Amino acid sequence: MMTLFTHPTLLCCKRCLRSAFLALVLCLSTALAAQESRTQSARPLESSAAHQQQEPDTLLASFITCGPGDESYELYGHTAIRLRSKHGGEDVVYNYGYFNFRQPHFVWHFVLGETDYSLRTMSWERFYTIYTEEGRWIDEQLLDLSPEETARLAEALTQNEWEAMVGGWTYRYNYLTDNCTTRAIDQILSAIDGTLVLPETAPTTYRTALHRYTAGHAWAQFGNDMLLGAGCDVDIDTEGQLFLPLDAEALLQASQVKRNDGTQRPLIKSQTRVANLPDKPADTRIPPIVWVSALLVLTISLTLWEHKQRRTAWGYDVLLLTTQGLAGCIIAFMLTVSQHPTVDSNLLISWLNPLPLIVLWPVVSAFRRKRISRYFILQIAMTSIFFFIAIAQLQQFPVETYVLALCLLIRAVWHTMRRETSRTSA
Repeated sequence: MMTLFTHPTLLCCKRCLRSAFLALVLCLSTALAAQESRTQSARPLESSAAHQQQEPDTLLASFITCGPGDESYELYGHTAIRLRSKHGGEDVVYNYGYFNFRQPHFVWHFVLGETDYSLRTMSWERFYTIYTEEGRWIDEQLLDLSPEETARLAEALTQNEWEAMVGGWTYRYNYLTDNCTTRAIDQILSAIDGTLVLPETAPTTYRTALHRYTAGHAWAQFGNDMLLGAGCDVDIDTEGQLFLPLDAEALLQASQVKRNDGTQRPLIKSQTRVANLPDKPADTRIPPIVWVSALLVLTISLTLWEHKQRRTAWGYDVLLLTTQGLAGCIIAFMLTVSQHPTVDSNLLISWLNPLPLIVLWPVVSAFRRKRISRYFILQIAMTSIFFFIAIAQLQQFPVETYVLALCLLIRAVWHTMRRETSRTSA
C-alpha cells in the first residue's frame, strides 16, 4: 500500500522545489559577485578622479615670435608672451606692440617720433588667427620657469594690463632700444631667480642688424638708411641685439639662467613652430639703385651734349637742385625736430639740406642772364665733405646717395669750369 510521502506525484514536486531553490541560490550568488566586482573596479577610477581634482593646475609661459609681414614696419617680425593653463582653460597673449591709429593726429605724432605704445591682451585663438591670416609663421618657446617665477611673471603682466586698460599706461616706443620685444624680455628677466647669460656673438651695428631683415626689400632699406644717422653705426653687443624679434628668439634659445647658487639652467625648455608658413617674398619693384643709375647716365650724357653743342640745359639743374632741397628739408626736419632714434646725427645734412631751395632763384636768374652762379662752388664743397665723411666711415650711407651726390658734383664741376672759362675769355 502506497503512503502519502511515496506517491509519485509528490516526489516529482519535491524534486522541482529543490531544483528551483538551488537555481535561486546560484543567481543570488552570481549577482552578489558581479556587484562586488563592479565596486572594486570603480574604486581606482574614483581614486584617479579624486587625485586629478587634488592636483593643482599649472601655468605655462611662452615666448612667442611671429615671422615678417608685408608692411615695412613688419619686416622684422613680432614678439609677445603667452600664458596658458596646462589642463586647458585660460590662454592669453600679452602684446606690447599695441598702438592706436585712431589717436588724434596720429600721423603727425608718428613723424615726430612721439609714438606711444601700450599693452593689450587677446585670446591665443584670436592671436593665432590674426597672424596666420596675414601669412606669418609663429614660433613658441616654452620658458623653463619655476611655478614661483611663472606666478611673478603672470602677476606683473596682469598688473601692467590693468594699468594700461584703466590708467591709460603707455610707453614711448623706440624701435632700437624700447619696443615690443625688449619689453617682453624685461618682464621675463624681472620674474626669474638669477641672471640671464646670453651666448657670445660678434659685435655688429644697429644698421647691419636691420639690413638682415630689409634684404630683398630695397625701398624699405633705402628709406631707413636715408633717415638713420651716425648713431645707428655704433657697435652693439649681444644684449643690444635683442631689439629684433627674430634675433631675440635665436639668442634666448641659447641662453642660460644663472641661479644665485651659481648653477645654470636653460631659459627655454622647448621650441615649436605652431604655424608653419613660408617667408614673405622679396619686393619685386624696380630697386632705387636702378633709377639713380639711370639718372647718372642721363647726367653724364647731357653734360657731354652741352660740351659738344656749347649750350646749357639749365632746366635740368633746376630740377636737380629742387629735388636736393626738398630732400634736404626732410633730413633737416627729422634731424632737428623728430624724436626718432639716431635721426639727430644724420650726416647726410652735409649735402642734403634746404640750402639749394634758398639759392634756387639767384641760380635761375644767373642762368637766364647767361651767367653761372657761384653757388656751384659751394655745391662742390658740400659734396666733397660728404665723400670725405663716407671715406672716414663716420656714417654708413646707402649706395644710392653716392650716385646722387656724384650727379650733383658732375654738374657743379662742369658749370664751375665753364664759369672760369668765360671769365678767362673775358
